Amino acid sequence: LDKRSKYILLMDIVPADECRYKFHNSRWMVAGKADPEMPKRMYIHPDSPATGEHWMAKGANFHKLKLTNNISDKHGFVSFSFVLCRLVAQLFAKCFEFLQFQ
Repeated sequence: LDKRSKYILLMDIVPADECRYKFHNSRWMVAGKADPEMPKRMYIHPDSPATGEHWMAKGANFHKLKLTNNISDKHGFVSFSFVLCRLVAQLFAKCFEFLQFQ
């Protein structure tokens, strides 16, 4: 990251594979092919936008992130199916400032 540039930190939860899982005999087992993906809702870190210097010095935590399996959620929670194996994807997007507000 460039120390002076501003970045938005985005987080998404993505499928690790195309399988559906169930918990059986104290372990997770493949239970068939996954259902179609729900609409994506990326989470924008509340410190965004911030400088590269900020992100490198302070890092980021996601303690305010809320998860749900309700695709009709109106509260801005990140929605996903709980029976799929998931990976967390984090992305820094560089901000381009076209206008300066005073």
